[in-house]
Amino acid sequence: MVHHHEPTYVFRLTHELALRWASLSILLFFASVAGVSGFYQAIHGRTWTLISTSNQTNQLPAFLGFFGFIAVLFGTLIIHEFIHGMAFSAFGGSPRYGVGIKFFLPYAYATSPGNRFSRNAFLVIGLAPLVVIDLLCLVLLAIFPQATWLGWVVVINTSGASGDLWMAMLLLHCPASIEVEDRRTGMAIYAPLSVDVRSLPFKTSSSKARSALWVWVNATLIVLMVLFLGSFLLVPIFQILQVPSFVLGTDTFWIMRWQNNAQGFGIGFNLLSVLAIAAFFGLVGILVKAIDSKRQ
Repeated sequence: MVHHHEPTYVFRLTHELALRWASLSILLFFASVAGVSGFYQAIHGRTWTLISTSNQTNQLPAFLGFFGFIAVLFGTLIIHEFIHGMAFSAFGGSPRYGVGIKFFLPYAYATSPGNRFSRNAFLVIGLAPLVVIDLLCLVLLAIFPQATWLGWVVVINTSGASGDLWMAMLLLHCPASIEVEDRRTGMAIYAPLSVDVRSLPFKTSSSKARSALWVWVNATLIVLMVLFLGSFLLVPIFQILQVPSFVLGTDTFWIMRWQNNAQGFGIGFNLLSVLAIAAFFGLVGILVKAIDSKRQ
């Protein structure tokens, strides 16, 4: 089958797409937390704990918990990209690895520029880390109930695969006859001469009002996610520093509560208050962007 020598379409990561991936990542995070928790409860008959509490004054467990979480985070990302690379090699590619910064966010990548893959092969390449890591960790978690950190690997790996899942959904709407080339921050599509380019699901249009609303919703969700994930890092930091109990806010409008007493330690958030703050900052971001666009 004869394909175009030049790409039919080059799919690149844009600001809007990054926001969509971030929103999908948030949904995947909560879905995977619920999934792992339900799986652990069904297999072992007890609750999978995301943040453990303790009445110990020894700071060593807090240090170990903090650096352990960081190690799991970066270890999962590295293994995720390595499996991408192994899948590239399995289909005749020449994988390259690296790190970069996109929209002020660091990321790791595995790519194989200059190599074309069939649609189905690229689907396997894109979804291999999600399937392999999640299945392996769930099996190990079922065998070793004390290794609760494996649940975090599943959560991090699943929520971090938002881009892979997004690309897979797009490719599933393409003819199986297309070829795909990975280009680090996007992909190039090579369609056969017989394929109508207009049938490919890459070009979409939306009104400005809908676009602004979409960006605001995404910005709100991103702020909410940052606050939520930040709470997991604050727990060991507050324990290490022996921060006394406090409440951020008033009795009627409180945002965060930190407990550190003889009964143990823990952190809590008022979801409605945090959501209101996240929505406010999301709206501010949209207004700033609109003002900056008018000046230009």
